[in-house]
Amino acid sequence: MKRKPYRFFLYLLLQLGSFIISLLPIRIAVSLGGALGVAAYSLLARYRESTLENLRFAFSGEKSEEEIAAIAKDVFRNIGKTAVECISLRKFDPQTVRHLFVEKDYKPLLDLASKGKGVIALGFHFGNWEMSTVGGVAFGLDVTVIGRRIYYPPYNSFLVSLREKKGVKTLYRDDKDVIRKSVRVLRGKNVLGVVPDQDIDSIDGVFVNFFGRPAYTAIGPVVMAMISGAPILPTFMIRENGRFRLLIEEPIYVHETGDRERDILSYTQRWTEVAEKVIRKHPSHWVWMHRRWKTRPRHEQTVSC
Repeated sequence: MKRKPYRFFLYLLLQLGSFIISLLPIRIAVSLGGALGVAAYSLLARYRESTLENLRFAFSGEKSEEEIAAIAKDVFRNIGKTAVECISLRKFDPQTVRHLFVEKDYKPLLDLASKGKGVIALGFHFGNWEMSTVGGVAFGLDVTVIGRRIYYPPYNSFLVSLREKKGVKTLYRDDKDVIRKSVRVLRGKNVLGVVPDQDIDSIDGVFVNFFGRPAYTAIGPVVMAMISGAPILPTFMIRENGRFRLLIEEPIYVHETGDRERDILSYTQRWTEVAEKVIRKHPSHWVWMHRRWKTRPRHEQTVSC
């Protein structure tokens, strides 16, 4: 990997920010994070324009330019809050962590996990996606997530340690044995967290309809459901009155017809439709600056968004 010296200085800045956050009351720290997110909206033109462009496409004819700009600003505010909340977790004891969540929200997940085939919990870059797994552990679930390895080791160690200190284990999606290890987790009657809502052309995927445009989408969740028999459970984390609320949609059970390719496409489209429905309801919660439609089908020309 090519060395980029600025990463070291950014890492030092991250450590300094973490120290300052640790000294502040949580509500003040989260408000500060939101304010920094809004500042980033003004300063990071590339990501601001990408966010606005994607929102205009998704809500063409539905929302005004003023509404789209307000949503975009809230997207950045949400990410700022999310970063601060995750960093702040290190100073919370288990009782405090449990208070951050509503236990009844996790009941469908707890019930499914008790049936013995494990659960593929689909998370999304929505609200504070990292917190949903922390809440699961707080209420007695064994949770492992499949995550992206950050190729600057100090950053990677920082993020993974935040999860591990709250009992969340990590598998890396670039691990050649990730499918086998994931199925082992599920057969242990545990929860496997997957966040498959981004365009990653280095992994196996199919094109499904997402906001009216073909989007390259990972097939891993459906393949693991086929192998393990575990249900796919779409989950979304939102904030409400100073606490985190977990929205859980109906579980998706994969029933194979004998046509593997068609089944993978059909069920991937099915959970994608669930994601779109929830994102449409809470548009400011999703990370619209991601180039979700970057990869194009072969018969199309490459587009920039």
